[in-house]
Amino acid sequence: MNTNLTTTDIPDVLKELEEAFFDIPFENSAFQNRAFVVAAQQTPARAFRAVGLRMFSKIQAVKEHLYNKELAEINLEEKREKLQSPDIDKFEKRRIELEIRKIQDGEGYANKLFNDALRDLDCMYAEFKRLPKYTREQFEAEEEKHFEQRLTRQLSAGGAQESLLNMRQDLPQLGERIEAAIAEIKQQALPAPAADPQPAPKGLPPAFPVH
Repeated sequence: MNTNLTTTDIPDVLKELEEAFFDIPFENSAFQNRAFVVAAQQTPARAFRAVGLRMFSKIQAVKEHLYNKELAEINLEEKREKLQSPDIDKFEKRRIELEIRKIQDGEGYANKLFNDALRDLDCMYAEFKRLPKYTREQFEAEEEKHFEQRLTRQLSAGGAQESLLNMRQDLPQLGERIEAAIAEIKQQALPAPAADPQPAPKGLPPAFPVH
């Protein structure tokens, strides 16, 4: 289909694209996050770390968008006020009007990326809530297991083969691995069983409390 687009068509095409792709992820899909960010980790401790890294990154992206949006509103307000000045010459007026249009033209794409970051953050937060929470000592205790399993796998399955294992094996088994990790952490937190009382020496009566 030959549409013969010209530069005058760009605003309408851009609006159409922004509507069509607003909710299509330009970074990771939810499936990618679950399979290749979370499940791909060889231990739940490493999955916990991976989730944290991505969440902090997306929170910074969300905050940056909000800062930029507020700054853009201030700039727009300032420029519109300058347009009302009786001392403004025609060239400065045209320059300010162009700057206003440029700011407004970027709003649609910025909002799309903001939506992407929020959806990504929401996905990662759901994973964060289901994973066990680790202390530094508990995390370090899992590191040898993580690297041994990861390096052993890479010896026989690298690249695309490993990614297929992430999808077909690691992701379906993630829930079981999380449950096992939670049970292990709970077991570590249990107090040590009380020692059995020492039996009294033969020939002596058992000890009685002194009142």
